[in-house]
Amino acid sequence: MDETIANQPREEIKAEVINLSGGIIDTVESERVYITQGGANRIVASEVELLQGGAATIHGETVHVERGVAIAVRGGEVSLEDSNAGAVVADGTSMTGSRVGVVVAGQVEMENSSTVILLARDVHGSVETVLDTRGALLAGLVSGICVGLVLSVFKMLSRRS
Repeated sequence: MDETIANQPREEIKAEVINLSGGIIDTVESERVYITQGGANRIVASEVELLQGGAATIHGETVHVERGVAIAVRGGEVSLEDSNAGAVVADGTSMTGSRVGVVVAGQVEMENSSTVILLARDVHGSVETVLDTRGALLAGLVSGICVGLVLSVFKMLSRRS
């Protein structure tokens, strides 16, 4: 079953193939999802293609976002072209001209892209990160020590009162 939706607000759609053009959907569950200039709150599919659109969460085996925005993406292979994402968790990630907050992947290919935190086994291309794996571990350790010290001081002060 192939369903094409254009500019029709819908709560939930389930079909084998979904083509959305210019509309907004709450939940999409399908084998293949193609969204152009539209958006969805939640997408679950084997193959997802998002062109000039947005999504809150995407879960798919193969995910391609081009000139789009996603808050959280989880997939086997994720590719981002001129896009932004809050977090990407994948086996393999390819980024071209994109910005991502957190990337956790087995393999990452980056070209003219940046990320705040990058946790990956293999990285190819020029990498621009605020925190890499070592930096993230060090930041976590330092913040843990600081929180522990602050809590200890408050505990000592509360005993005196």
